[in-house]
Amino acid sequence: MTNNSPDNTKPATHSTDLVLDRVATISDIENRLPDSKEIWYGHSILTSTLFPATPPAEGTDFVSKDNSTVEYILEAGIDSLTRSRDFPYGKYPRLLMAWMAKQIRSAGTRKTPTVDPSQRTITIPSMYQLSEELGIPRGGQSSKRLQEQLRRLLYCHISIRQKTGFAGNRDRFDSVNMQMVKAVSFLNDNNNQDFSGAKFILTDEVWDRLAQESAPFDTRATNYLLSGKSVLPYDVYVWLTGTFRNLHHDLTLDWDWLHGRFGDSIKERRVFKAKFREALKKIHDVYPAANVETNREGIVLHPSPTSVPPKAERRALDEGRGDWQR
Repeated sequence: MTNNSPDNTKPATHSTDLVLDRVATISDIENRLPDSKEIWYGHSILTSTLFPATPPAEGTDFVSKDNSTVEYILEAGIDSLTRSRDFPYGKYPRLLMAWMAKQIRSAGTRKTPTVDPSQRTITIPSMYQLSEELGIPRGGQSSKRLQEQLRRLLYCHISIRQKTGFAGNRDRFDSVNMQMVKAVSFLNDNNNQDFSGAKFILTDEVWDRLAQESAPFDTRATNYLLSGKSVLPYDVYVWLTGTFRNLHHDLTLDWDWLHGRFGDSIKERRVFKAKFREALKKIHDVYPAANVETNREGIVLHPSPTSVPPKAERRALDEGRGDWQR
């Protein structure tokens, strides 16, 4: 279709399209429960905040996150293709980890074309199929970035340090040092990168946390929340819906804690507060049931429904596991 409109009308048209898309998404969420394909799983650290929003400063040895009792430490691995040491960052590792959690939770104990629970194995038949499921445009720079971030993710190192007890006046800490995977095999198609694939074995610790500690979320909401340049709304949404799953009383968190969890790429506290409040407003568009109060000291979480009702999750799991049995 030829566009004969003046150039100065194009940004307005694009902006109008975005607004209409957002209105349609919000309306869809309000009017129906998510179906099985739209329910994925998130872990507040392993599928979101552990991975930097932007590339860390040169010379950064590691990044870390904790949830009071467990600390997760991320170190960059060596990319087999580029031979460089780079961190996975941005939205792609978040989507990839949430996609893995979805496959693991949907399969349960059953072997599927994508996962083998007995071997802790995940198979990506092709980047074409993976892009389809992640909602990422196929080919071009998007596909190239996805493949690069997948390599960075699978070669990175994650340490899990847990406070396990006390000895007199001394705390005791145990650490499990591990890679993301025990073994990985990439199949590179030199004629068409979309047909490249991968197969890898997750470590038991990562598999178990994705299988047992992840909480369901609505991908219609996360697509909306990732429509901008910042991953902050996505990270906060995944954290909120997971927290509300087991929250039975008010929880107060100060700005220092929030900045430590979500503000790696935002140095100024004043700027972080403003961006966090903006993120909450955007989240409220697609998750209005989240009862979050902000004040000068921080925020208060009041017990709220999860973003995915339990009956929708049960139905999705039953449908997904039934698909594999047919």
